Amino acid sequence: MAKDVELFRIAMADVLPLKGRRRLRVPTGRSGPAETGSKEKPKASPKRAEQRTAPAPPVGSKPQIPAAEPLSFDRDVDRALSRGRRTPEATLDLHGMTLVAAERAVSRFLEEAAALDMRVVLIVTGKGLRQEGDRVFGGRIRAEFPLWLRRAENRARVRGVKAAHARHGGGGAFYVLMRRRSSASRRSLRPTPQR
Repeated sequence: MAKDVELFRIAMADVLPLKGRRRLRVPTGRSGPAETGSKEKPKASPKRAEQRTAPAPPVGSKPQIPAAEPLSFDRDVDRALSRGRRTPEATLDLHGMTLVAAERAVSRFLEEAAALDMRVVLIVTGKGLRQEGDRVFGGRIRAEFPLWLRRAENRARVRGVKAAHARHGGGGAFYVLMRRRSSASRRSLRPTPQR
């Protein structure tokens, strides 16, 4: 039962409630302090400990993002993506990359997308879920990705970021809304009414 609740929490981590709807309380599946057993962690073998630089944050936790202007996503673009009227202009898949290689690839990809004046790109980080004992961890690339977008060179190129829809990778991928350099940024997806 606890495993089912934890899996449900993981699956629903990136789901947003509909506006105007009442929120339902979902059991967290976490036991209180009286119910927890000893807090000793099983010791990792020396070889395994050397391979891991730092443990990935638990899936339920959100990465801490430094305070800066919010990366808001354009409502019209989001609606067009969700209805299939718009697709990402380019895709970057980070599966199989190391953390350093993925970070470089993201910066290079965003630089190229900005140079080509692209509007929406898709970056697939993967969910990277793994389980150690009774704890479930998310992937390091997925956890670090929002921090990479906050770097000065990327912040100048990125207007917004949002988890992708299921057909484009769901919780393991992100839409990145690029800042436009041209006059195209003044245009909307909706036609202006003629008076």
